[in-house]
Amino acid sequence: MTGRPLMALLGLGALLAISRGGPILADDITELLAPYLQARDAHQVGEVTVRALGDPSRPTAPPIPYQGVSVLLFPYSVPFDSEIDDVKAHFRDSLRNYMGAVADVVAARTGYESALVWGGGGELVRGEVSDAQGLARLTEIPGGEWVLLAWREESHPGKAPLLKGRETKGFRDIPLSTGYSVVTYWWMRLQVRAGETTALELNDRNVWMAGIREDLIYMQGLPATKIGPRRRGY
Repeated sequence: MTGRPLMALLGLGALLAISRGGPILADDITELLAPYLQARDAHQVGEVTVRALGDPSRPTAPPIPYQGVSVLLFPYSVPFDSEIDDVKAHFRDSLRNYMGAVADVVAARTGYESALVWGGGGELVRGEVSDAQGLARLTEIPGGEWVLLAWREESHPGKAPLLKGRETKGFRDIPLSTGYSVVTYWWMRLQVRAGETTALELNDRNVWMAGIREDLIYMQGLPATKIGPRRRGY
């Protein structure tokens, strides 16, 4: 799974393919976007409110608001839905899948975003970040079926190892781990209706997936030096 193409939305109903000449749009993207754009033009729009809350530290305490949760809305797409579900389905098949799951979600998301942009529907990607009360509000959403992808990152910093100069000689872009982040995802399908507000709650009990991303920095090694034959002095 890790290392799949960034826009692996191919086959029947595909939205985007890749060629040496760049992205190639399929007819399906126009068909998918049409009802959303029509609803937008007719001002048949609604609102989506999202509240992100963590479990309280004790039963009598109030829930903990999650600030900084990234929330994205996308028009519903069968290929995109399948791509995301495939990540979860094979999440624990291997250590490689487990460690690469966050990158796979990012790949699927950015691929679909690109498909929407190239198809003339880039404005249909709606995003917001939750505030100090854990609230995110998305307005002027065209009526129709949507999917929500939200995530929260918790950083666990570590100390990068110290390398001696001779250990780096001749190497470029040496990866050094500075810790890791736990990325918690929520994934929901929803219906937006004109003139109505759709309220969603993200909490610790309806998490879709939690993955690990290693945090890396890259350093440049010392330049390699060519050592020629030693000359004998006279």
